[in-house]
Amino acid sequence: MRRGWKIFWIVCASIAGIGLVLCVTGAGMGATLSGIGEVYASDRWFYWDDWQRWNGYDDNDLEDLDDLETAGEHYTQGSEEYVSNFKEIQSIDIEVTYVEIDIRRYSGDTITVDTSQLNSKLRNNLIMGTEDHELFIETKNHSIWKQIGRHNSGAVVIQIPEDSGLTEASFDIGAGLLKIESIESGELDINVGAGQAVIKSFEAGELDVECGAGQTTLKGKVNQSADIHCGVGELKMTLYGNQDDYDYDLKCGIGELTVGDYSYAGLGSERKLDNGTGRPMKIDCGIGRVEVKFNEDF
Repeated sequence: MRRGWKIFWIVCASIAGIGLVLCVTGAGMGATLSGIGEVYASDRWFYWDDWQRWNGYDDNDLEDLDDLETAGEHYTQGSEEYVSNFKEIQSIDIEVTYVEIDIRRYSGDTITVDTSQLNSKLRNNLIMGTEDHELFIETKNHSIWKQIGRHNSGAVVIQIPEDSGLTEASFDIGAGLLKIESIESGELDINVGAGQAVIKSFEAGELDVECGAGQTTLKGKVNQSADIHCGVGELKMTLYGNQDDYDYDLKCGIGELTVGDYSYAGLGSERKLDNGTGRPMKIDCGIGRVEVKFNEDF
């Protein structure tokens, strides 16, 4: 029996070693995860086919964010029974999954939450309220959201006054879809599990983005610091300014990391760059892909 287990573990170790050698060989020959992803793109994104409601957006081009529909177009607010109004809100905390969250700007003076586009079977399983000037929205009974949301859960539309900023905004969307037209916040946290997030315009003092196995695309301005984590997903970001505006702490596993003119791909790349700006940017890329561009013409 002991001899049998010994043989078993030797075989396991051999297979693991062969796998590591093949990974290193593939990386040395120029293979990348994004290239593999392009080959199997149809399988990777079939889940979202029914959810993408905009036209002209190319996942491979950050500049195409400008082609997204503007917030005021193609949206009619639902009847009063489906719309909630919130005053004196300083922060937002949203933790949902299997649903679309649509953040828009408008000319009103309160934050509105419209659930008229949400699947009627899910409205009673959406929790919202306020505490200490914070608006919170979350989903309960995740099994129902998963069952219905995989096909058509609908959307929750949140309108924020166009001349207001927040002290903190946190979005955790799991396997959902987050669309933000414009947002200003002292602290901005974006957490994407297996879903998608598209932020057309943002300004934040501190930016924290975590992308697990999903896809995140954002464009905006960071005034103090940025902390970016990407697992096996894809994150693309365009920032106002140039690459010398930040100090960098960069880590890359076996994925791909591009920051301005700097590019890393391979096993265990790490680099620190101090430009003396006092604005740190930390990026940790696992086996996914992170691309950061800079533009002074916003």
